[in-house]
Amino acid sequence: MFGKASANAGSASTDDYAGIDLNEFDENEDVRVGVKVLAKTAAAAITLGTGCSLGPEGPSVEIGAAVADRVGAAFPSVAPNRLGLLAAGAAAGFSAGFGAPISGLFFGFESILVPGSKAGGDGDTKAGAVTTEMVILASVLATVASKAVLGALPSVDVPPFEISDFVELPLYLPLGFACGVTAAALRKMNVVFDDFAENFVAVEREKGGLGISRIWHAPIGGFLLGCLALKFPQVTYQGFDNVNALLVQNDAGAGWAAATYTPLVLGEFVLAKLLATAICRGSGLVGGVYAPSLFLGAALGTAFGGALESTYFPPMFVAPPQAYALVAMAGVLGGVCRVPLTAILLLFELTGDYRIILPLMGTVTVATSIVNSVETSAVPFSTSDIETRGVAALASSLVARPRDLMRSDIVIIDEETTIEAASMTLLRVSDSENPPPCAFVVADGVFVGVVTPSSIADAIVQRGFDTRARVAEALIDVKVIEPDVKLRDVDFADDGAFAVVVDSSNQPLGVVETSAALKQMSRERLRSALSGEL
Repeated sequence: MFGKASANAGSASTDDYAGIDLNEFDENEDVRVGVKVLAKTAAAAITLGTGCSLGPEGPSVEIGAAVADRVGAAFPSVAPNRLGLLAAGAAAGFSAGFGAPISGLFFGFESILVPGSKAGGDGDTKAGAVTTEMVILASVLATVASKAVLGALPSVDVPPFEISDFVELPLYLPLGFACGVTAAALRKMNVVFDDFAENFVAVEREKGGLGISRIWHAPIGGFLLGCLALKFPQVTYQGFDNVNALLVQNDAGAGWAAATYTPLVLGEFVLAKLLATAICRGSGLVGGVYAPSLFLGAALGTAFGGALESTYFPPMFVAPPQAYALVAMAGVLGGVCRVPLTAILLLFELTGDYRIILPLMGTVTVATSIVNSVETSAVPFSTSDIETRGVAALASSLVARPRDLMRSDIVIIDEETTIEAASMTLLRVSDSENPPPCAFVVADGVFVGVVTPSSIADAIVQRGFDTRARVAEALIDVKVIEPDVKLRDVDFADDGAFAVVVDSSNQPLGVVETSAALKQMSRERLRSALSGEL
């Protein structure tokens, strides 16, 4: 019921939720996105409520980003800041999920603005003063609203962080390596299980597949998860209770973790959680990887700390396992979601202890470096569609509009102006380094048409070099578009070197050059193909 069906299995921007074909709503994008948000919310609530081995923060980020994107599309005046709105929505979703406004702010920058600038090709993060203020305000308000509704208690019961001696700091580097390997394994398993579901399970039997309809993928995934949970109930979604149980596992009231688990058992938890998360993602169950990343880090760090305790390291040089668990949570999260600054600040916000900064920085840096190095040399990783990549794809695929590309340095000439006066104006403008390709002709401020140096020259010749005629006699045919239509919906193929942009009251706004529009549409198509949206 909650499976996904798209060109690329596992896509965060899937167009099929709960059996609803969202492509039916293409004519009204606002309705389409609204249905998608509601469907995703319902699917996440049901799948997570029944124990899916994922988390709620990913859907909350995607929902926040989608709502912000539609707000930007609905109000043309904020169109230039749509990427900033998207970052604000993502930051709000993250902050509400963790109650951590500072890390939510950095999440908006790391997951939206930076990838968006790289995808845009200009390296500009669009992070001006207005964008920064939007993201900060959204992050703060989301945290306040979340705490007002859910209470001020933190989601994660963070024990006091301890560091026995600065001699211990180098031990966090191999922990970072372990976190990086774990994060890379999770990302790779997501790709493998997605490809398996899309290219084998769903393929017709005549073509060598199993021929199982996608609508059955989620129930099958739930069944497999249930079988795994019989042996490892810890891998199911329990809010953050399973993470808290690892962090306070020596307490008498810690439930299933009341007894201290050996590093070997904790290692089994890590392997089981990796498998459970990949099954859920590959089968189309809705949820995020933030909560699984924290559980993996908690189990891995506790196992690492326990192994150190059982070795020859003197107790005065080794912190309790829970200290390593806290740091490993950030390491795995930063590696899986490719947001190192967010991971560092999140654990710092949760602990409120400055002493954790150095271990966090070392561990997260090593972990993300491991993931980056592996993915650079392994092409399949580029199709991985975990949360942060899904949101980044959404940011980079923002549909360009004429308003985004148009030149606003336009020349306006009244229709009563003579051809001679218009010629002088165009000659004067042509001395600039990059002159506009045309001049707008208006009547009482209302757009009438455009003239170019060539059209005026032709008119002069046709009239026997009489320059006293009105400039309106030199008008040319030109494509006229509104500022907020989608570029991809405009046919630039056979309509000259440029199109003119006018508003709803026929006031001239600017010029879009055909070459720039075609280049932008080609880049959008390439980005859409890379993110599996074609």
